[in-house]
Amino acid sequence: MKAALLKAYGSVDGFEIQEIPLPEPGPNELLVKIEASAVNPFDLIVRQGYVAQFIPLDLPAILGGDAAGVVAKLGAGVVGFAVGDRVIADFTTNGKGAHAEYGVAPTAAVAKLPDNLSFEQGAALPKAGLTGRQTVTALGVKAGSRVLVSGGLGMVGRAAIQYLREIGALPVAAVRRARLEEARKLAGDAVDIDEAPDAATFDYAISTVASAFATVVAHVREGGHVVNIVQVPDTASVGDRVRVTQLYHHTDAETLAAVAEAAGRGELIIPVAKTFQLRDIGAAQEAVAAGVSGKVVVKH
Repeated sequence: MKAALLKAYGSVDGFEIQEIPLPEPGPNELLVKIEASAVNPFDLIVRQGYVAQFIPLDLPAILGGDAAGVVAKLGAGVVGFAVGDRVIADFTTNGKGAHAEYGVAPTAAVAKLPDNLSFEQGAALPKAGLTGRQTVTALGVKAGSRVLVSGGLGMVGRAAIQYLREIGALPVAAVRRARLEEARKLAGDAVDIDEAPDAATFDYAISTVASAFATVVAHVREGGHVVNIVQVPDTASVGDRVRVTQLYHHTDAETLAAVAEAAGRGELIIPVAKTFQLRDIGAAQEAVAAGVSGKVVVKH
């Protein structure tokens, strides 16, 4: 099978398309023929070697955490899936990722893809959809709760906002002034992320933009709760005024299935901004680095 191998940390020149052996699924694993995968900002950090101390990979390695495709083979003990099922998968960062023609994933990291969604749409869902829902769950908000979401037009922000609306909460997107109208169409309400508030008016907030962390906290009343998914700047000082929960995305089969089902119903839309071929994985990563309003997807 063809795979995009990262042979050396650094620039996108470290990628090379090569033929490698087809992997075999182990117990409770699926072999997926990958039709599309997505490039996330974290992939760029991995490629450059910035997290190699914490997530060591045996190079050459296959990157890519989001995928959509068709089940090609079942490992021992697999239930609930059949060969030919259309699925999405949340791959871990272990050097055996989604930027290949086939990949192996545990059943706990796979969910069925609704028939009305394309593989490209499916590949945009796993990590953004999971993280967005997990931030809302960590906040513990209920219907009627008003929640500030920084980076509301980013992928995780969009997923969080759409899930908040699904459960009847009241999201408010914090975005750049030029995108306020676009954010209001998505969330119903929006504020300028660059402006400190005159007074704190939120009990809950979701922080997805490191540079806006201090402004987000300033919007939250004393005793309020902020769920943060980015690195907090060293200069940020919260003290005991608000509670900050640091959240890291984690694979969860039930939530991933809920993400896919919500997308199938049209209640979760992660826009695809650009599409590349697998052979152009370097260009795909460069597109993410340049900044796009949507997901970058790789077709296989």
